[in-house]
Amino acid sequence: MGKILCVNSQGFNFVMKGDKMSENTNEIIENKKSLGSSTIFVMIVLALGVFMTAMDAYIFVPALPTIIADLQTSLNWATWTLTTYMLFMTAIMALAGKLSDVFGRKKLYIIGVTTFVIGSVTASLSWDIYSLIASMGLQGIGAGIVLPSALSSMNDSAPENQRGKTMGVLMAMSSIATIVGPNIGGFLIQNFGWRTVFYINIPLGIMAVLLAFKFKETYGNQDQHIDYIGSALLVGTIASMLLGIIGLESAPFTDVSVFPLIIAAAVLFIALIAYEKRVSEPILDIDVLKKPKILSLNFAILLSGIGTFMAFTYVPTFAQTVLNLNVQDSGTVLTPLSVAVCITAILGGVLLDKFGSKRMLLLGSPLLIAGLFGLTYFVTDSTGLAICLAVIGVGVGFTWSAFQLLMMSFMPKEEEATGVGILNTFKGVGSTVAPVIGACFLVSATSRMGNLSQSFSNLFLFGAVTSIIALVLVIIVIITDKVGPTKLGESEVVTGK
Repeated sequence: MGKILCVNSQGFNFVMKGDKMSENTNEIIENKKSLGSSTIFVMIVLALGVFMTAMDAYIFVPALPTIIADLQTSLNWATWTLTTYMLFMTAIMALAGKLSDVFGRKKLYIIGVTTFVIGSVTASLSWDIYSLIASMGLQGIGAGIVLPSALSSMNDSAPENQRGKTMGVLMAMSSIATIVGPNIGGFLIQNFGWRTVFYINIPLGIMAVLLAFKFKETYGNQDQHIDYIGSALLVGTIASMLLGIIGLESAPFTDVSVFPLIIAAAVLFIALIAYEKRVSEPILDIDVLKKPKILSLNFAILLSGIGTFMAFTYVPTFAQTVLNLNVQDSGTVLTPLSVAVCITAILGGVLLDKFGSKRMLLLGSPLLIAGLFGLTYFVTDSTGLAICLAVIGVGVGFTWSAFQLLMMSFMPKEEEATGVGILNTFKGVGSTVAPVIGACFLVSATSRMGNLSQSFSNLFLFGAVTSIIALVLVIIVIITDKVGPTKLGESEVVTGK
């Protein structure tokens, strides 16, 4: 009997241990990450789509003179290719964010990349400037869908303590695109023709789509109603406003090609606000947007974008006309800025995980301001220019991901992509308006035979002032966000409190 009891006792213990071993084995098998749920895999695939869409504008720029000759068009019409791309990308982002919340982030990412690839194919087959502009518009729609769906997908896939790093990698893709885009574009155009700059998107896009099918689908609130009327009013408002502002580069406000668009934008905006207040699930939730912290954050990224893109757009011209650099050197003068953004976007992501988005915004914003003041008062040679651009790049790298993650932390989990779409719409408006404002400073100098160097100083000073206002708005965000731990893990990791 003792033996039996002993056996029974040991057998019982063994069974218990065996059950635990079995449960642990099953748990290991069930929890073993598949390729599609790996954070690194998801980050790489999303980065591929973000890089592809970001590179398109930069790889295309060297093609403009060749396109003018080949399609027998003017410079004015040729520049509308890039304008149309930016316009459609900016206008579609808010709607794309909402759609990805409702129908799935993976689906929208795949749709966005596919749309972009189709636009690339049709652009490569363009027979005149009008078909090329239409194709670039289609590409812009695809790019506008990719960004908010990619950012929200990354936020869903990454653990809380890695969201800053992964978001930093995605943001760094835009900087890498500014470095490699013009070089790849110049090589392809010189050796194989301008249409080949679109061919490169096809294999990249197909690869991104096929790999994205391995993702686990994530959603926001699937029960949300899509506000199609509000979306149309929003797109119309943004498109009319940007077209009117772009028109100011070459015509006065009273010109028939400008003021009707500005008036249309104002009317559509009033109609949008009135309509959105009446619907239950608006594309722009006025009650949410009018909260001081959210409104301040969106205008902060808009104003910060104006300062950044003023430098990005006009520094090459400044290098040629004021510092007397040759064309080739002026074409690479932005490399310090791009490299700094690339490095600090990733480093900033690591620091963001440790210190939080608010602290990173407080760190990066003054650096952006300092760099712009440097351009205004202290640059007399290429070395000084490189130093100031590197400082600007560090400021941008530290703030880009912080803006995105802070906006997500302010939104309900099921509406994160909508929030990101709205935030990047504001950012897109800033980046589109910046060149137009800058042109006003330079046109006044050239038309009145003024001091061109002083005009550039005034331009960069304006960018610094807008960046100071952006910093003030960031401080307002921090002061007004007195709510306790947010939904993002109830911790300081992302919010930076």
